Order: sequence, then structure tokens, then C-alpha cells
Amino acid sequence: MLKKTYFPNHSDNYMTGEGDVVSARKEFLDKRPNNLGILLKNRYSWMNDYIKDSDRVVELGSGAGFSREFVHQGQLELTDIVKHPWIDYVVDAVNPKELGDKESVDIIICSHMIHHLSSPVSFFEKISYYLKPGGYILIQEINTSLAMRALLRIMRHEGWSYNVNVFDKRMICNDPKDPWSANCAIPELLFNNPEVFEKNVTDFKVVKNEKNECILFPISGGVISKSNTIQLPELMLSWIGHLDRFLVWLAPSIFALGRSVVLKKI
Repeated sequence: MLKKTYFPNHSDNYMTGEGDVVSARKEFLDKRPNNLGILLKNRYSWMNDYIKDSDRVVELGSGAGFSREFVHQGQLELTDIVKHPWIDYVVDAVNPKELGDKESVDIIICSHMIHHLSSPVSFFEKISYYLKPGGYILIQEINTSLAMRALLRIMRHEGWSYNVNVFDKRMICNDPKDPWSANCAIPELLFNNPEVFEKNVTDFKVVKNEKNECILFPISGGVISKSNTIQLPELMLSWIGHLDRFLVWLAPSIFALGRSVVLKKI
């Protein structure tokens, strides 16, 4: 059952506030919840290692704009398909002409947006035009381990399908009924075998491909869509972080709920 294609109806979603980035941002900045704060720090802070102070850094699909709280290197520009006060300018990630001139961007950040793309390969081809040679795409994504698929089933929030060829530009890889729906299997299909990715997306080399996250993700209470949780002290969250790393090391196909990927343009 957990391998079969599954796309839930929005009306069946057990999480609240789906897509409400305004409320999600206000709640985080007002309350600074420990659980979510640690999750977001883990998702973004590692990216600083790939960014120089002088770099032009563009995040696509910035949503609630949390990256600016944790990415402190480079000149960060927040973009999204919808304009909000914290968004610097509007960019449609599937047609990012607003990014400007060819090879004008040093770093592109994509956090939990690639699994919403109907044609991932077309996306990489288009953003390669704007990225400088030697530049990076820094990706934080979902990973459809057994535990993640179970959580998605329980919460009925997003779905998955392995019955797609993510390297075929003619194929719609998410739910055909909704162009911005989620196919949470897309990152796994793209990056589980870096050699296959590099063979099909020839502009890039995979220089980091790390699975991560486990217990911390569900107890965060959600980044945009929300579920009930209990806020824990930082010491306990630190212990959970160690446990997460052990579980992901022990059995990533069961426990890893996230994936960090770095692509270098060659």
C-alpha cells in the first residue's frame, strides 16, 4: 500500500493552514518555537558553507521566507510566485526570466519546492541558463522513506508516485489534475542514483547527497501546514538530533525523511 501511487484530496488533509505562508511566518516570528526553529536551522544553516560573501544568492519558492533567518552568507534574494512583504520580487520557478542576465547568479536555493514541479528536468535546464559556471544549486527536500510515506498517509497532506520518469520532459511528474501539487517521490527518483542524474542532467555534478531528518520533522508541528505538537527544551531536541542521525545511518530507507543535495554547474 505504501508503494502504490497516492494523491490525497485537499479536503481530506488533517493538517491546518495549508499554503498559508502569512500565518506560518507570523507564528514563527512571534513565538519562536524551539522544535520548528531547530528543524529550520538544520535545513538551511549547512548552505552557508557553499556561499561566499560576494555571491548573488537567489531562493526560488521562498514561501514564508524563513531562509533569511539562517542563511547569512552572500546577498540573498527571496523570490516566489506570489508577492509578500518579505519577498524581494516575483519569479515563476518554471519560467524564471525575472532572474536577469545569463550566468548572473552564483547560488540558487530550493527548499522543499522541487517535489512540486511537473517537469524537474525542464526546471534544471532553465535555471542552468542563469547560473554561473561553478555555481551551486543548494537543495533541501523531502525523502519518501517508509516512515515518510506512512506519515503522508496518516496526515493526508501530500502524495507520491513512483510511476513517473522524472527525466522525461514530456511526462507530468506530479498530479496531472493540479500543476502545483506535490509528488514527494520526485527527489528520491532524481537523486537516489547520482550517476543516473548526471547522465540525464548533463550541466550539473552531484557534490552532496545526504539523507537526514527523522523524529524532528513530525514533532516540529509543520513548517507551513500545521499539526499539534508539544514544544521541547533545547537539550531534549539535541538528544533527538543525535537519535535522528543514528536512525538515518542505521536504516535510511526506513527513517530518513529529508535529503540535502548540492549540484555544481560544470
